[in-house]
Amino acid sequence: MTDRELSDQAIAVLVDVARTAGRDLNAGQRLELDRLVSDGLVAVSTSGDPAGQRHYRLTVAGQTALDQRGVGANEA
Repeated sequence: MTDRELSDQAIAVLVDVARTAGRDLNAGQRLELDRLVSDGLVAVSTSGDPAGQRHYRLTVAGQTALDQRGVGANEA
């Protein structure tokens, strides 16, 4: 994980991944998702999807980042 400060959009993407496995992300959020994967905060889920759609999950580091910001998956 890098030491870069997480933007509000990055936090929003982390919350969306926690809620919906990243299924409802727009193009801008997907760019942020790529950065979060690169930073080790999000990982591609290993559970198979019959439709072939990629799903994502928070890593321990990603959950820790949300915890440190006091943000839960139920927050908007």
